[in-house]
Amino acid sequence: MAYEDFRAFLDLLEERDDLRRIKEPLSVGLNESDLQPLMALLHSGPNRALILENLTGYNTPDVPVAFNPYGSRERTALCIDEEDVLDAKHKLARVLADPASWHKPVMVDRDDAPCKEVVIPEDEVSLGKQIPHVWFGKEGPGYITNGIAITKDPETGARNVGWYRHTQLWNAQHPAGGEYSQHNQDRCLAVFVYWNPPMNHGGLHLAKAIAAGKTLEIAIACNCDPALHLASATGLPFGQDEYDFAGGLRGSPLKLVKCDTVDIEVPATAEYVLEGEFLPGQQEQIGWHSNPLGYYDAVQVFPLMQVNHITHRKNPIWHSTMEMVPPFDHNYLALLPVEGEVLSDLGRKIPEVKDVVVTPNMTYIVQLSVDGATKPHPEFGKYVLHAVWGAAGRWGRTAKLVIVVGPDVNPYDLASVEWAIMTRVQPVSDIIMNPSGQAFVLDPSAPKSAQGVPVQSEQMGIDATIKIPERFTEYPEVSQADPADVAALAKRLGDALD
Repeated sequence: MAYEDFRAFLDLLEERDDLRRIKEPLSVGLNESDLQPLMALLHSGPNRALILENLTGYNTPDVPVAFNPYGSRERTALCIDEEDVLDAKHKLARVLADPASWHKPVMVDRDDAPCKEVVIPEDEVSLGKQIPHVWFGKEGPGYITNGIAITKDPETGARNVGWYRHTQLWNAQHPAGGEYSQHNQDRCLAVFVYWNPPMNHGGLHLAKAIAAGKTLEIAIACNCDPALHLASATGLPFGQDEYDFAGGLRGSPLKLVKCDTVDIEVPATAEYVLEGEFLPGQQEQIGWHSNPLGYYDAVQVFPLMQVNHITHRKNPIWHSTMEMVPPFDHNYLALLPVEGEVLSDLGRKIPEVKDVVVTPNMTYIVQLSVDGATKPHPEFGKYVLHAVWGAAGRWGRTAKLVIVVGPDVNPYDLASVEWAIMTRVQPVSDIIMNPSGQAFVLDPSAPKSAQGVPVQSEQMGIDATIKIPERFTEYPEVSQADPADVAALAKRLGDALD
């Protein structure tokens, strides 16, 4: 079943008793927000989605905030109508590998697009009044964390749809102690496109436009069908359309509508749509920003978008989240396309790859269906390590730590992975050190570019398979209880152990 919109997904979570409405007062204001400790609380206890209905320090009190809707592997699987986590991963990998299964979007009339129900023209745009601003932790600005950015290649017209962050400058603290102009606070966002050098496809579009002396139009669609958020976080080859891929994940086409002021199409059921353009040559310093590895980025530099037009649904819903020490909301939603992307590429070349698991801290674990004497050839584990770094898409090449394990190792259980490393790895012989890989974009340990983001990183790969035939002709048998016997004994004992 394809979700018509973000609201339908929330309705399903509520039907499954996985969403609660919170009427207790909570602060979301600058330097006084309750939301970072709330995120930590949810991920150390009852991990449910929330609707926050009574917020203080909040500029749009009539707009409820959805919180933690994507905060588990199980809820992420539901985004593409799967109950099982591995089934969802294989579905994403299968659809990604088969563009014939994708569905091109269909256009709808403006009158049939809920995102057009309320219109705010250019002369009335004031972001501090009309767009929700929510703060987390020690972050200086509020960030739009639910926005899908749509741009078009200035040379070919090909569309890119990417899930990027957008920095809100209204009432924001400047990282260098300065002040943002009133115009920039009211009308501008600093968009997380990495264009110098280009490190995402939106950044490549902007770099092309700047080189050609052109203005690049952009639209931001907030709170869309969850399948589109997954698709827009997946590293498709440059020029392929994430809308088409999202249609494949949904099993039916997305419904789009033309923007009012720019030549861009947006999801008709988005909660908010912001239309505008990048301001040629204009950038802003922003910070602090809390990143997905659990550190604050003190200063980054991003290009400015001027918002010229806003539309939204009646009685809109906002979704806001924070990246912090993992896990956190959308952590698993972000990991599913990474896992599916690498699994899709490896599966086409190496049928012995059974699963790819990426931990909340971005360690890549590849589980094989073979090990020891059943491996296709010697040094097969190292072959797989190199295949991850050479995988198609944008994620595999940034894998800082990759571990390859056999079928008897649970890739979701780090204790099991550690056991394989400690009993099947010799540090010199079975580890590959790569001194010149591509960095994960927000790794604080790597050297920074002019935009304040890393470009190059060292990488490590661990072959934790059994070294037959590399060093041995036989290996000790594993001493472990059969899971079926454990389950049967638990059934026999019933409540006796409770």
